[in-house]
Amino acid sequence: MAVKRYCSLFLAGLVVFGGAVAQAQSALTVEKNRLARLEQSLENKQVQLEDIENELLSYEYKLERAQESLSGLRKEFEESRLELEEARRSHDSNANSDTERRLTKAKHGFAMAERGVDSRSRRLEFIQANYKELQAKLAEEQRSITETKAKISAQQDQISQLVDSMLAKAEESERRAALAKSARLEKPKPPKLKTAAIEKPKKRETISQPKPAPAVERDIDPELLAYVKREQERLTSLLADQDGDNKQTFRNLELRPSGRERVSFEFLGKNQYRLVTTVEAGRQTYKINTWKFRRTIPAEDDGTRYVFVFDARRLSRPRLVMYPEYVLNSLK
Repeated sequence: MAVKRYCSLFLAGLVVFGGAVAQAQSALTVEKNRLARLEQSLENKQVQLEDIENELLSYEYKLERAQESLSGLRKEFEESRLELEEARRSHDSNANSDTERRLTKAKHGFAMAERGVDSRSRRLEFIQANYKELQAKLAEEQRSITETKAKISAQQDQISQLVDSMLAKAEESERRAALAKSARLEKPKPPKLKTAAIEKPKKRETISQPKPAPAVERDIDPELLAYVKREQERLTSLLADQDGDNKQTFRNLELRPSGRERVSFEFLGKNQYRLVTTVEAGRQTYKINTWKFRRTIPAEDDGTRYVFVFDARRLSRPRLVMYPEYVLNSLK
């Protein structure tokens, strides 16, 4: 409601309050772009949070299996220890070739069981350490998301206050214009005096060459830069890994932006797919097969080329990474 009211009063106050209104409008655009960047940052953090949650689920399963395996090996270790003690007693009381073979076999079994327990214990410690690290990352990401949501709320309040201020100024401008018009109607007009028309000399027209448009320097948000750097490193590390399956689930994978033509992905390896295409500002829905992803594009990125990376390693919860292509220049 405030926005509709602002639009009508903005036009009314434009004549009297033109310069200041234009300046306020420019400030409002800057604040709206800042809000869109915060919303974009929140979406990226939520994708990262999902990744950590998925990895935690995987480690919970690994942790459970490692604990079960270690428990079974400890049972085998205790059985082999008892067998070794029994073989020693038997050999000490009545030494012969049979008791010696039994003792040798019991020693080997005990050594193997001990080695197995040590190996599984180290693996369990490794999994537990990674699990704790992921829990810390999860808590940190949740804290960061909470902070970003607070920033978004504060930015929305700031925009609302700016709109209210512009509304108040537009109303004041309209009131002053009405008073000035009323005063002009009441004031008697002086008689017009006929004067000879004086022809002014015509100015010599000069043709000026159009100036080249200045290069636009983008102010890249540090959080966006860190996000792109992290995703670039993740993708590079994943594709460089010689182990694992170089799987390609989709032979023809397409991005379908709402109201626009389809764009095909390029397969990179390890079920990673990439494309670069222009985007439109606003809240957008991107469809890939049956999956839908909603993202916010700031007004200043309207018509900008964006990089899309589709991670299809987990088909139950695939992830879509996207960021402006111009950010890559800052990573060189």
